[in-house]
Amino acid sequence: MEKLSSVKEGKYKIVDITKIGKLKKMCDLGILIGDIIEVIKPAPGPIIIKKGNITVAVGYGMAMDVIVEKIE
Repeated sequence: MEKLSSVKEGKYKIVDITKIGKLKKMCDLGILIGDIIEVIKPAPGPIIIKKGNITVAVGYGMAMDVIVEKIE
């Protein structure tokens, strides 16, 4: 498992969001723990992720608290 802020392009499962405030913010964006996401553009800069037909830019600070697991 690794932080969203340090991953490369590919598919990942969201395992945890470590801070309550950031968990709420991600939920507001429609991104929940257990979701499968695709990283379109990794860091530096905002990380662009896609879930279904939703594409979202996640700031680096937020991505530091999102724990993901690579899906083969």
